[in-house]
Amino acid sequence: MTEGSRAPLAGVVPLPADFRAFHQLYRPAYVRWAELFLGARAEAEDVVDDLFERLAADWSEILRLDSPAQHAWAILRARTREAALARGRRPVLTDTAAFETEALRNAVDPVGELEESLCLYRAIQELPERQHDVIVLVYCLGYGVQETADVLGISVPGVRSTARYARRRLKETLGLEREGDSGDLAQLAD
Repeated sequence: MTEGSRAPLAGVVPLPADFRAFHQLYRPAYVRWAELFLGARAEAEDVVDDLFERLAADWSEILRLDSPAQHAWAILRARTREAALARGRRPVLTDTAAFETEALRNAVDPVGELEESLCLYRAIQELPERQHDVIVLVYCLGYGVQETADVLGISVPGVRSTARYARRRLKETLGLEREGDSGDLAQLAD
């Protein structure tokens, strides 16, 4: 064996190319999602790495599913929630996201802007699971419709429709139906 080469680790099976591609494609989005809810990058990476270990172990069965991405996303959501609860935290968006908005950094009235942001993020938390995920991925993390569809394992029209229903529900919850769009929800307009 030459100086620069190493023998493979005993018992380590090479991962299939499709799994490696799946990992490369989805890990960044999964880490960003988990970090948003856990508040720490290292914790998010641990959760996501554990997820991928589980996926690798069951990869051949996962490939038989209609949507491996949808299956992986469901596990990620559950693992993120479990990790937050295990650390004594609520796995909610309001813990960090409301404080990290561009609008807050540039606000003339930071306290008023923070209050609006907190109300918005609380309303997002109350959305049904799929609507919540779409809104967080698109509007909080800045993913495009196609990227969001890929990450969630659903269709592009499904993302658009879900976002439309979620925006409508948020407007109703925040009392913006009668007043028109304002503040943080201006970007949620159709």
